[in-house]
Amino acid sequence: ITGKPSSASLHQIPLYVKYPLCGIVLCLAGTILLFYGTVVVGSFTKQWPFDYSFSLENYVWSFQFGGEYLKDTILIAAASTPIAGILGMIIAFLVVRQHFPGKGVLEFSSMLTFALPGTVVGIGYILAFNQKPFLLTGTATIIGLAFIFRNMPVGVRAGIASLHQIDPAIEEASTNLGAGTVRTFSQVLLPMIFPALFAGMAYTFVKCMTAISAVIFLVSGKWQLATVAILGAVDNGLYGAAAALSVLVILISLLALGLMWIFVGRSALERIVQGGR
Repeated sequence: ITGKPSSASLHQIPLYVKYPLCGIVLCLAGTILLFYGTVVVGSFTKQWPFDYSFSLENYVWSFQFGGEYLKDTILIAAASTPIAGILGMIIAFLVVRQHFPGKGVLEFSSMLTFALPGTVVGIGYILAFNQKPFLLTGTATIIGLAFIFRNMPVGVRAGIASLHQIDPAIEEASTNLGAGTVRTFSQVLLPMIFPALFAGMAYTFVKCMTAISAVIFLVSGKWQLATVAILGAVDNGLYGAAAALSVLVILISLLALGLMWIFVGRSALERIVQGGR
């Protein structure tokens, strides 16, 4: 049904190994929660870190002055996420299942932006798209392109790993039944590699919401990002406002991931059930 091997063996972990490892993991999780908790507490303070009295002024500032930043960030991230996810799966399919000259170059080039520092990528986009006929500097398109090709390698690697676990005989059966390459990919392979697709899309959206290094040179007066507003608030000493805006970015990211899982996951499961029928 899944095209993946099902044989597995489980071994009981000794208690003297299990409990120390659980303790280490709990300490790490507690440290991470402490970082996030500090940001949440700071967002409700009047003047962090000088006046810790409760106040909602930071959230009022976030909606009044940071609302446009959040709207632009959500819009660009929502447009870039599905493109990066689908493109990553297509490249993974071409690399694993197809044979053509230059396949190695395609795989290497798809991973190249992930290996470069974000500031180098941002400067490269400015130099590449600063003249006609590809004049994109100052637009949302150049930010979206940076998001897509900066985060796409995660989806590519996840898709390659998933496709290596699927028996090619599944695709051969689809071909024998008259399906072409596009239909086989979209209706047979894509539902089976949905976890890889979701992982790539989830990573892309979160990175789009929190990116700063690769896009700090690409923002303009018309298109801004929430991370730029957070950085500006910190530079101006508005730590509480920066914390409040950070909390909003976290909540939006969690909400988007939940909605993505509900709609995309349900659609994939429905395709699998219909295919089984």
